Amino acid sequence: MIVLDIGALILMGGKNSRMNGNVKGLLKIKNITFLEKIKETLNDFSSIYLSINDKFSNSQKQNFEQMGFKLIEDIYKEIGPLGGIYSSLLNCEEEYLFITACDMPFITKNNIEVLCDKIDKDVEIVVFCDKSDRLYPLSAIYSKKVLPIIREMIDKKYYKLSYLIEKSNFVKINIEDTDIKIETLSNVNTPEEYNSLNKN
Repeated sequence: MIVLDIGALILMGGKNSRMNGNVKGLLKIKNITFLEKIKETLNDFSSIYLSINDKFSNSQKQNFEQMGFKLIEDIYKEIGPLGGIYSSLLNCEEEYLFITACDMPFITKNNIEVLCDKIDKDVEIVVFCDKSDRLYPLSAIYSKKVLPIIREMIDKKYYKLSYLIEKSNFVKINIEDTDIKIETLSNVNTPEEYNSLNKN
C-alpha cells in the first residue's frame, strides 16, 4: 500500500496522430479500454488525475469524472507530455505524482512500488533506464520541485523530458536489476502495434 504523499497521473492530451486520430486511451484490449486497465493498476492511489486537452466534449469529461478521475486540462497546448506534466504538478494536491501515459497499458503495481522505494526528500524524479542507459520518462515519479525547471523550459520552447530529468536531482533504476519486464514500459503508438497486440 502506498503511504507517501503521492498521486497518480495518466497523460491523455496527445494528438494521437500516429494512431490516425483515435484516442489511444479509449482503445480496447480484451474488452477493456487502456484507460480502464491502467486505472485498475493505480487503484491504491487516493487521487488519480487525468491530464486532458480541450478536444474532449463535456459529456466525455463527465464520463471520466464518473470513472473517478480528477481532470486537469493543459494550460499550455500542443507541447507534448511536458505540458500535461506541468499543469498536473501545478494543480495536484500531492507533493509527488507517479506519471504514466494512456498508451502504456502494461504497467504494474510492482513498477510503482520499485519507484516509490527510491523517493526521499531530496529526490525530484525517479525513473527507469535500460542496460544501454535509455531513460523511460513515463512510468516515473516527479516532484513539484521540478516546476521551476519546466517553466524555464517552456519559456525557451524546449520540451524534451530527457532534458528535464537531466536538469533535476534524479535517481535512475536499471530495470535489468529488478524483476520487472521491460515490456511493461512499452507503449502502443500505431495501428500496426495495436493490431499486433490484439493478435497476441
